[in-house]
Amino acid sequence: METEKYQKMIYDRMQDNLQKWEEREFITEQELYFFLHSLKGTAGSIGLNELTTVASEKIEPLKETDEKHWNNSEWKSYLAPLIEGIGFYQKNFNMHKVEQEELYLVKNKSEKEFILVIDDDIVFITFIKELLEEKGYSVIVAHNGNRGLELIYEMKPAIVFLDIMLPDINGFAILENIIKKAKKERMFIAVMSMNDSKQNRMRAYDIGALDFIAKPIDSDILISYVTNRFAYQTELEQSIIIDELTQMYNRKYMNAQLQNLIQQFTRKEEPFAVAIVDLDHFKKVNDTYGHLIGDDVLQGFANLVKTVKREQDIACRYGGEEFVILMPNTSAEEAYVLLERLRETMAKKYFTANEINFQVTFSAGVVDSTTVNLHPKKLLEEADQALYYAKQSGRNQTIIFDELVGDVKKCITIIVVDDVFIIRNIMTNHFATWHPSDKYDIKVIAYSDGLSFMNSNWYTPDGKYIILLDGMMPKMDGIEVLKKLRENYSSSNVIVSMLTSRTSEEYVLHALESGADDYIVKPFDIREVSARILRLINRVFI
Repeated sequence: METEKYQKMIYDRMQDNLQKWEEREFITEQELYFFLHSLKGTAGSIGLNELTTVASEKIEPLKETDEKHWNNSEWKSYLAPLIEGIGFYQKNFNMHKVEQEELYLVKNKSEKEFILVIDDDIVFITFIKELLEEKGYSVIVAHNGNRGLELIYEMKPAIVFLDIMLPDINGFAILENIIKKAKKERMFIAVMSMNDSKQNRMRAYDIGALDFIAKPIDSDILISYVTNRFAYQTELEQSIIIDELTQMYNRKYMNAQLQNLIQQFTRKEEPFAVAIVDLDHFKKVNDTYGHLIGDDVLQGFANLVKTVKREQDIACRYGGEEFVILMPNTSAEEAYVLLERLRETMAKKYFTANEINFQVTFSAGVVDSTTVNLHPKKLLEEADQALYYAKQSGRNQTIIFDELVGDVKKCITIIVVDDVFIIRNIMTNHFATWHPSDKYDIKVIAYSDGLSFMNSNWYTPDGKYIILLDGMMPKMDGIEVLKKLRENYSSSNVIVSMLTSRTSEEYVLHALESGADDYIVKPFDIREVSARILRLINRVFI
């Protein structure tokens, strides 16, 4: 991967920072410390080892929490080697023109699980993101701890790279908060910090982090690390067949048993049915009562399934609040009777949180095995289509797959919010005729400003949305729109991608802090945007 663009970004960012300081009467020693701390951790990772050396020397006598005032002449004198380096770079370094490309596009189309990077340095996370995405990994970034916590709970990353020094929450506090969940979900948590003291390493390992990676990082080693951890995770999942939270069989075991049922059908024509069950409005349970109560609901439902199901039935946790039940020697009609008995029993069950009783229902889709659909992917797709139909038809019901259900496509709404007519026109015309798959019905809506968008009736609870949101607009700024969106909607059904230019770095930072899932750099190639959106749909919504 070319590093010149990131070297340019870091020099430009330094220059912008120093120019802002020049306009002020003084800066604090704490500001000086954090400036050098960020520089030390990022510069070496992108080949600017001299900057790392200077930053390391300059940060040594400073105190992280000191509010001492430094006037212009004092900090300029202290940072003279860095200021001279910026001038030399601007005058003599023949930087090739940096293409305005979309930094979040995964060029390798492999469907690998994604990585979450929680770090407040925009140059560093952009560099890491492109480095790993060139190898086919999906990467999401969080620019502060609160957003990182939200994404961990909403999207369950496979690997989390966690910086210690964040603007809102100490990285160790985040680690303590998520370690139990990380172990249950078998996430790899790696603390990544410039301060790799023995004390910090010990603390990270004592809390439960699996790794500690010192900044500046070596790109080749990081890629090898990620490859190693994914390979290990695959082996680990294959060796474990029980979901820890629900004590039901897991997805790996379900896949193996589904293959066995298909083989039995082929050899002996033994019929079987496949059902997918999804708890209704489960996000609302988590948002209202908390994730621990949400876990109690999942466990309660799992226990109920074990009580109601027949001995021959194989019940598995498919992922999140979705479950698969395999029913040997069973027709879809017979499976329907079993599922309805389970559904009615579940609807009568009460859960308790803070002395408040509440109920949870589920929707289910079921399909028969036939000679036409005798493939794991096809069977699960048809059961999922029936489930989708059940949800679209009002939830709390069981639907058997048939030709009518099979014609129902999943609706994905792409919303473009941008005050530039040309951009709106290009996107709406493109996506209006975009057909990435027979499984999806793509709808596109455009708004010329954030206010008209927020005042419209764009949202329905059963919908799935990808919002392409411009950062700078009249009437209501894009960041303000983003914050309001994140107050009400999670990334599980509303994905927000900010549209910005490379020179407007502040919008990228604000977007990540405020809950953006992605960002697209203007000008962009509409085909690359389409490829990125398709990956988001396949990973998050399906």
